[in-house]
Amino acid sequence: MGEYNQIMNRINQPHGESSTSDRNERSAAESQPRDHVAAGNADFIKQLKQRLEETRLPADLREQILAQLPPPEEQERLYREMQENGGLSSEQFFASLGLEAQPRP
Repeated sequence: MGEYNQIMNRINQPHGESSTSDRNERSAAESQPRDHVAAGNADFIKQLKQRLEETRLPADLREQILAQLPPPEEQERLYREMQENGGLSSEQFFASLGLEAQPRP
């Protein structure tokens, strides 16, 4: 008889509305995948942080690299110049990194 009442309640409810038990059931079902994803993300973040110190630049090397950069005004000028000229070709880009561009077949 309980199943019959549930069906009748659904039929008699205005369109778009659902009973509290239906909403609770859907809410519980929807939260399970979210909880699973959140747990997976937490594990992934923990894994990333485990070896962070091994890959971080030493402070003195970081300061040395930053000291070699041009002043912010010069960086902005160079950036605007690159934008206006269409950027670098792939060969120029690789050369700026000290790499050789691979010839295309």
